Amino acid sequence: MTQDQPAGPGQTEGGETARRALRLMEAVVTAGEPVALNDLVAMVGLSKSTCYRLVRVLQDERYLDHAESGGYVVGSRLVGIAAAVLPQAALYQAARPSLRLLADAVGETTTLHVRSGSRSVLVLGVESTAQVLRRAATIGETAWLGRGASGQAILAHLDPADVDRIIGQADDADLVRDSLALARHDGYVLSYGANHPGVHGIAAPVLSAFAAGGGMSVAVSGPADRWTGDRMRACAPRLLQTCEELSVLFADTAAPLPGK
Repeated sequence: MTQDQPAGPGQTEGGETARRALRLMEAVVTAGEPVALNDLVAMVGLSKSTCYRLVRVLQDERYLDHAESGGYVVGSRLVGIAAAVLPQAALYQAARPSLRLLADAVGETTTLHVRSGSRSVLVLGVESTAQVLRRAATIGETAWLGRGASGQAILAHLDPADVDRIIGQADDADLVRDSLALARHDGYVLSYGANHPGVHGIAAPVLSAFAAGGGMSVAVSGPADRWTGDRMRACAPRLLQTCEELSVLFADTAAPLPGK
């Protein structure tokens, strides 16, 4: 196919833009390393202007990310979607009974998050049936690691070099460092509307080889007027117990997390 050639016979009319975007994502996924724009142009067979425009849209939607070293890599949103179909999916699903027990015990939504670069990705969620109004768990939802309970629970246990690099993106790095120090001391993190106004959360890390020493966390979240600081602290022992259970569950798994 020549550069930007229209769809041929038998192809859905008007679908070429979607096909081009899918080919770009496939090229980045299969490369296994950051891919420069000029290389994408050659790999996919699009004009440079078309390729750049589509890549920017995919980047805006977090299907692709721009690597610090240059080039494009798999984005956190694509990681979240992939978590449902990749081999790791069975392991994530194996965590569901523990998350269900936690949700039933505390009466709020429980979620499992994994690291993708400088962001956390929600890969599994269990909503409590005890509440009519509850926090909805959206698979593939992402947040910067330095903001919110689920991200900071992960960030607090990463290598110092990674922590410094990620904190360097913060407007107030000292404030984030203080939060991480408290997270390491307490074993969990509290957040108040950090990523979702009106929603409070508590999270703790899952420490295992699979989670690369801190690339995974469990969070419990709910409406601010019900899920108060006192209630979150009261549930901390149960949350930590769940994280310990998951650490054992994932202990013998050597598969790396996607997008790390």
